[in-house]
Amino acid sequence: MLDSPAPNPTQITLMNLSPEHYSALERAMSNILSTGLASETFAQIVDGLPTRNVYQDYYGSYRDDYHGNLEPSQLPMGVVEAYRKGFSVGILQIDAKVAQSYQYALKGSREFVLRLMEIVAILCHNIAVNLYIKYEGGVHKPDPANARRKPPPELRSGLILPPAPPLPAPFFHPYYQDWEQYPDGVADIVGYWAEYRLFGGVVLLDRGESGIECKDVFIHPVGNYQIFQLSEAQVQQYANFMLSDPSQDQDTSQGLHFKAEKYARRVDPYDTMSLHIYRNRYERKIPKIRPVQCVVRGEDIPGYAEAMQDLVRRSGNQQ
Repeated sequence: MLDSPAPNPTQITLMNLSPEHYSALERAMSNILSTGLASETFAQIVDGLPTRNVYQDYYGSYRDDYHGNLEPSQLPMGVVEAYRKGFSVGILQIDAKVAQSYQYALKGSREFVLRLMEIVAILCHNIAVNLYIKYEGGVHKPDPANARRKPPPELRSGLILPPAPPLPAPFFHPYYQDWEQYPDGVADIVGYWAEYRLFGGVVLLDRGESGIECKDVFIHPVGNYQIFQLSEAQVQQYANFMLSDPSQDQDTSQGLHFKAEKYARRVDPYDTMSLHIYRNRYERKIPKIRPVQCVVRGEDIPGYAEAMQDLVRRSGNQQ
């Protein structure tokens, strides 16, 4: 468990990459930022308000100011479009060790693709962080004190549960809120939320015993689903998307939002650090005692959903 802030690593500009590595990264970021999903995601951050269909995925309680927000307003959409048109990978800075690991990977190799996915996830995270900071939480950010919520439930004894305390940010992944130890504080919470929107969850890596490897890619979704490993087919599909020519006729307007394949390897969030599955060790505090799971998602148990459907079908035939 970490209680101290993350160290500040040495940063370098991406212009220092070799031409072929720089070109691949530039193409990948251009393809991602050109998607409608990216535009809507970053526009919500500039707006300061999640849309109704998005906040219901992760928020866990009712907010009328979010519930009535059907889409980002025009001003944030214009800001994001202008940002996309003026975007340049070369001026961005990143951890020197991350850049070096990508630089050392032979182009076209599996290591190259995994390192490219790593650096793309970091850059998308950092774009969200920078937008959140620049627009001070959003041009239309609501006052949490004035937000109307559904009243807390009344218990059988007549007692009423106290309202939940305000959250640090309106955009968050429930497992990634330890802002006290993040390099950019609360803004990093928003960065992890952006990853969930763009990739289907926070992007994690199998770091191996050394803690610096990139052996496999994992996704940590919202909704109490278990962390899952991407298959080789999913990795290759994403590589094709990242490196595709924009002139190619591809239906990638919404990007590629990862979902667990039926027999994907799944990992309990409690076990990730001990299995060396993380991007940075500071990203989560692991509790000393394994939390009790009250709900298990059927999708996390291969064959469970089909078995339940079969049970319902057979029960219906017996009536």
